[in-house]
Amino acid sequence: MRARRLGIAIGLLGSMLWAPIALAAPPPVTTITIDVRFNGPETFTATGGVVCPSGTAVTDPVFATFGGAKNRGVFTFHLVKTLTCADGSGTFKLLVDASTSPNSPGTVGGFAAGRGTGAYAGLRGGGHLVGTAFPDGSGLTDVYTGRLVIAG
Repeated sequence: MRARRLGIAIGLLGSMLWAPIALAAPPPVTTITIDVRFNGPETFTATGGVVCPSGTAVTDPVFATFGGAKNRGVFTFHLVKTLTCADGSGTFKLLVDASTSPNSPGTVGGFAAGRGTGAYAGLRGGGHLVGTAFPDGSGLTDVYTGRLVIAG
């Protein structure tokens, strides 16, 4: 009986200690949509309230690899996107790792956010991306969905 009461007391104490952590809400879902024009400027919009609602994007140099026999397999690429907010609140970067294949209409992959300036100096987080090619082949729409926070 004593062991049972001790077990209940330890369980209650443990639940009180962990309750604030368990009740903390996860960061909001952020969605960043970038229209990538192969021969023009890139623009973005964002929802979720963590980063600015719109701006421009620049793709830094790309590191790409090809796969399969005679490069007919999966194509992987790694790049950095620098996003500049239209409202002047700052910039931030997305580190992107993605792939596409000859049988795919777009790209899939993951991203990490960080290296911000201004209001986004403490930005961190990440998620996944899905890219879909424009029907005319002039570019693509990349949709980045993840959980971002600004660490204080």
